[in-house]
Amino acid sequence: MRVALYTRVSTDEQVQGTSLQTQVEELERKAEYEHWDIYRIYMDEAISGTTDDREGLKRLIQDAKAKRFDIVAVTKLDRFMRKLKLLLDYIDQLNQLSITLVSIGEGFDTSTPMGRFTLQIMGVIAEWERERIIERVTKGRHARYAEGKWAAGQPLYGYRYVPDTKKLEINPNEGKVVKRIFNLYVFDRLGAEQLARLLNKEQVKPRQQAKMWYPGAIKDIISHPGYKGEHPLKIDIPVIVEPALWDMAQQRRKDNKRLHRRNGSSWLLQGMTKCGLCGHSLACGWAHGTRRVYSCRGRLLLSKTSNSNKCQLKPIDAEWLEKEVWQKVTDALSNPTSLMIALDDYIAKLKAREEEIERTIKPIDARLTEIRDKKAKLAMDWFNNAIGQGTVDKLRVELDAEEARLTGIRAEIDPAQIEELETTKYWLTFWEKRRRELDLRLSWILEGQADQASLEKEAAFEVAKVVLGIADLETLELTEVGSPTTKRQLLDYIQCTIIPYPDRIEIKAFLPINNIEYRGYNSDYRLSHYRRFQ
Repeated sequence: MRVALYTRVSTDEQVQGTSLQTQVEELERKAEYEHWDIYRIYMDEAISGTTDDREGLKRLIQDAKAKRFDIVAVTKLDRFMRKLKLLLDYIDQLNQLSITLVSIGEGFDTSTPMGRFTLQIMGVIAEWERERIIERVTKGRHARYAEGKWAAGQPLYGYRYVPDTKKLEINPNEGKVVKRIFNLYVFDRLGAEQLARLLNKEQVKPRQQAKMWYPGAIKDIISHPGYKGEHPLKIDIPVIVEPALWDMAQQRRKDNKRLHRRNGSSWLLQGMTKCGLCGHSLACGWAHGTRRVYSCRGRLLLSKTSNSNKCQLKPIDAEWLEKEVWQKVTDALSNPTSLMIALDDYIAKLKAREEEIERTIKPIDARLTEIRDKKAKLAMDWFNNAIGQGTVDKLRVELDAEEARLTGIRAEIDPAQIEELETTKYWLTFWEKRRRELDLRLSWILEGQADQASLEKEAAFEVAKVVLGIADLETLELTEVGSPTTKRQLLDYIQCTIIPYPDRIEIKAFLPINNIEYRGYNSDYRLSHYRRFQ
């Protein structure tokens, strides 16, 4: 009788250990005792017994179909197959080929009716044991998650697992990449594809299993709440990205504003300029192929039937406009009183908006909570025999009807309004905290013995540092995560919008900023540069 010996292990650790060799030795002793001739030893290393996608098993079946042996021997049933359906299918295949399956651990073979019956019972037990293992592992993971610890698997990019504490900590190198991705996405307006190309060009190393960065990986990073310290599994995870910056990234994902920059040029005001005459956005273009200009899209003919329908706003010299806007912004930021007033005004507007939205939602939620409390009390009174069944049924019907009515009203509220309420509450808390910090710092300054000029300079520094998160308006030195690090980022941060008119340019922002008058051109930007486009 010729025999095929089959062995399998499911993990790399077992491959490196003695499990495979032990199986082979047991099978060889069995073959020697039974006087079987060993045709071949088939092995599958680091392969699960719940799948039949195994090279060793496939070769065994091919040789079985070629009638090259009469018996298949395994040390235990679960070495051959751990899933009952697959086990029975393969036994049926072997039986049709008149090949016997022998398990020396359980002491039976499929050549007898008792052996076949025992085999099916053992298959059920093997599958049940596997399910129990999965259940125990799953429970263990959830128990670990409940303790705020990491259970298993690879953590998020930017973090690493610490075996001693069973928790995650920030991977310094990857954490810097994550911060940079968020800043470039939110403030520099780079898309997922652009970010992936940039990281690949700079040869930033992705995770081990990836050869390069892909847009999908960038999108996964930008959208995962774990980076702001709120992992979906409720585990303890350190913050890499401040919640404010994370929320700004989600808002940009929602708005999906695509801003494309021309190679070799910078457009400081791209995407934030809007025509005061027709409301169209201003396009970034080139006059005569040499000078950058911002021009209203309403000037383009496109579907216009006549030139009279075109917007009359003339193109504006980009270098002059950007310089003037930046000068007005820095003037405003250098005034601590102006910043304080703007911050107080913004907080007041947030509170007013919160109250306005809550006037619609809060009474309904309060009434629904009251109804649920009444239902709970009604059930308790009935349980304590303080009220009869008839009265309970009558009151329950009334409460159910009122709850259904209010729930219907609640469902008709625009989800965007509810989302706006949550966002408003977040920013209100954020700015109120900064306002309190600002009061504290300014009180320390006033206690000093500085002269008036030094006092104003130091106050301006502290206001800019607290409100904007920057230490110097010229260098834009970063002071905290999520703070603006370039001129463009700062303009985005203060919610800047540029609105040109024929006689002036208005600048709308988080704080009051003076208009730009065309007659105020600096000599470096001659008036002729503007008039040439008239």
